[in-house]
Amino acid sequence: MRRRWVTVGCVLVIAVFLSSVAATAATSLFGTRFRAGETIQFEIEDSTTWFWGGACCCCSCTTTTIFGWRITDTAGQTIYSVVHDAPVSSTMWTGNWGQTNVDGTAVPSGQYTLYVDTSVGTLSRCLTIYDPCACCNPCYSCGCNQVASVVECGCKATLVFVDTCTGCFPFFGLFGCGCYSSPCWGGCCP
Repeated sequence: MRRRWVTVGCVLVIAVFLSSVAATAATSLFGTRFRAGETIQFEIEDSTTWFWGGACCCCSCTTTTIFGWRITDTAGQTIYSVVHDAPVSSTMWTGNWGQTNVDGTAVPSGQYTLYVDTSVGTLSRCLTIYDPCACCNPCYSCGCNQVASVVECGCKATLVFVDTCTGCFPFFGLFGCGCYSSPCWGGCCP
């Protein structure tokens, strides 16, 4: 009996480990996926990489400021952009993109790259927009070179997507946040 519980425990530990590896691989290989029509939110998170807070004798961390941001398509063409009149502190800023181009027309499903121009440099993240009502949405590999974080003298600025999803079913992290639906499980989701 004890041997069976040890086996069950080992299988669970391995399953959790493999799902976390798969979730990490999915994020790096496939970028971040968003349903067509949803507003995409993103922000800059400032942190330190040293346990004493980056307070060495040579530097101190300052709050990152945002100058503007833009979205490009797979051809590298800017389809939407925002330039702030004055730099905005990352502590008071959240970017929002309603999946439209500069004319206000909805963009098609596909891959895009988000660039945020900041005081520490330009950060970028890949993203994929999918149509949940399509027959089967293939998992696209993300073809852009991301610069999700910049580290300088122990200070780190990271471009992150804001998780606005509620009522999610992650299934051990394998499918991410699907809001009770996966793009390949069929059916049309609201």
